[in-house]
Amino acid sequence: MSQTTDQGRGRTIGSSRGKKDAKSPTGSYRSNVPAPPRRRRPALTALAVLLIVGGAALAGLLAVRMDSREPVLVAGTQIATGQKITAGMLKQTNVSGDGLNSIPVDQVDQIDGKLYARQTIYKGQLLQNDLLRKNPPLEVDQAQVGVPLSSGKYPPGLRSGDAVRLVRIGDTQRPSQALATGLVILVTRGDSGGFGSDAKSSVATIIVPQSVSDQIVGATGTDELALALIGRGVSVDDAEVTDLSGGNGGASSGGND
Repeated sequence: MSQTTDQGRGRTIGSSRGKKDAKSPTGSYRSNVPAPPRRRRPALTALAVLLIVGGAALAGLLAVRMDSREPVLVAGTQIATGQKITAGMLKQTNVSGDGLNSIPVDQVDQIDGKLYARQTIYKGQLLQNDLLRKNPPLEVDQAQVGVPLSSGKYPPGLRSGDAVRLVRIGDTQRPSQALATGLVILVTRGDSGGFGSDAKSSVATIIVPQSVSDQIVGATGTDELALALIGRGVSVDDAEVTDLSGGNGGASSGGND
């Protein structure tokens, strides 16, 4: 009787221990408890969808714009300030984009021999309406003079579009005199390596006031003229072409279109 009771107690205790062994250290049952559901983040999901849709739309827009490129005119060579533009100076390229103020290729006949460069247009530069003018660079009170570029009497790297001050060099009996301000429209590079009459000097073509052109030519002939650089990249319209000799010519600036 006593042995039977002890055996019953043993089975009860063993069964109880078996149940405890199936529990976690905290006494809860792991195998029967479902895992907590993952939290969903609808905001991140929506953002990802928007990014995908936006990227696809942008790619489509770029593809459309690439397909909508149009042929326009560019400078095939450097065009000097005030120079008449011909079709042979121009090339075409394909561009896309709004607000470039570019000139379509089919309008080349409206430019060929009819318009002038308002300022220096460099090779490969997009031809734009604001770079062109209808009238030649000379006004009625202006003149073009050719000035040989003697060593030491002009700034290095002189080029089209440079604003200059023309000065007659003085001597012990006569001080130097400022004659005018002008605009360089062309520099023709010569061969400085020769000697004597075979040597070709570089020449700058400069717009000056007509009232002082004779004095400038005279100073050039006696090799008494020097140039001082006072501005770069100046357009015909913005150039200050001024008589500084005290004559009656006064000042004149670049003309209208």
